[in-house]
Amino acid sequence: MTRMEPPNYVSEYYLARFASKSFVMVEGTTDRALWNEYTDRMLCSLYPTKEDKGKDTIIAALKSTHLRDMLGFAGIVDADYWLITQAPELNTDNLLYDDCCSDMELILLRSDALKKILRNNFYNFDIDEIDCFAETLIRESYRLAAEFGYFRLYNDVNDCGLRCNAIPLAHVIDVETLELEAKLVASKLTGHIPGLTSEDLLQQVAQLREQYPPNNRKLCRGKDVVAIIAHIFPALFEAHFGKDLPPNTSAAFKEMPLSISLRSAYEFGYFKQTSLFKRIQEWEDQNCPYKILKSAL
Repeated sequence: MTRMEPPNYVSEYYLARFASKSFVMVEGTTDRALWNEYTDRMLCSLYPTKEDKGKDTIIAALKSTHLRDMLGFAGIVDADYWLITQAPELNTDNLLYDDCCSDMELILLRSDALKKILRNNFYNFDIDEIDCFAETLIRESYRLAAEFGYFRLYNDVNDCGLRCNAIPLAHVIDVETLELEAKLVASKLTGHIPGLTSEDLLQQVAQLREQYPPNNRKLCRGKDVVAIIAHIFPALFEAHFGKDLPPNTSAAFKEMPLSISLRSAYEFGYFKQTSLFKRIQEWEDQNCPYKILKSAL
């Protein structure tokens, strides 16, 4: 019988342990870049998983015979729809996540980071008006992301292979009415699923709406919210200020630049208000002397 080699993270853990560091697995290199700002590299080693299998890899590692119950070992994940379904995986030892926000992008958006970005891009505008616009922008984007989130939730619960990530949200959101074209979404999602019609899917989504009322931010996926902000930004800007979006700022509010700007504008003071921060503090208390956060922050 061939002996199975342990996963790469096992050897990385032992290297961290040899250096008396804590070992924290995160979902991909973008999360590692963000967490690098808040962790002490002398005390904490960050291990990025492959992003498409990040959460599954971290859960498997925390439960593995290789590392289970090891000292100074933790994983930070996006809880996603586990927060709604109260998935048993949430009780995994040494698993760190936020109770209110289902992923990292939503943690960023719950802060004043977006207002900060807007104030610095539109510095000639009245600050109160910019803040009011930011609140309208994020409220509408959350609402639309939650509407699309019902389709994601159905797929998550039933594991039926809906290709939600393949739908550009700009193609299914009307910027004039600020409504999600649910029938179009259902049609696009069911085209390759045998035995599931768009009418069936819409009926299932309607039942989910009764079970989970609208405007629940836990229905949202952060990347959807960012994509929607980028899509509706020009039209909402014109409606709010009565003028077109200045050409010199339009590029900054495309999806990818905006996502990067949110991470750059996020401050540690914002993070200290999250439940994830409190979970990390509790982990540090229980795993003394191992640390994750920079002590000077």
